[in-house]
Amino acid sequence: MSRIKVDFAVYGALKDGNENNGRAMDVKFILQNLINQNNGVVTISNSYLGGDPCLGYTKQFGAQVQRKDGVYHFACMEGQTIDFERGGNLA
Repeated sequence: MSRIKVDFAVYGALKDGNENNGRAMDVKFILQNLINQNNGVVTISNSYLGGDPCLGYTKQFGAQVQRKDGVYHFACMEGQTIDFERGGNLA
């Protein structure tokens, strides 16, 4: 079992840059499984996060996780790799 608990995680984009046309999906449970399987290191991509919520657009990712020393926030672009054991901003 991981020492990290995912509170929330979302992956998506604004289609055509329109704030009223957001295409995103809840990836909390997928992220928790990836963290558990990969010692906290996860590449943020369509293939790992269950598909492409906004075809043809670069996706963004955001998450909040708990570690023993506090709550941490994460954000990145599609294709980047995050170490949830060491990175993030302390809330």
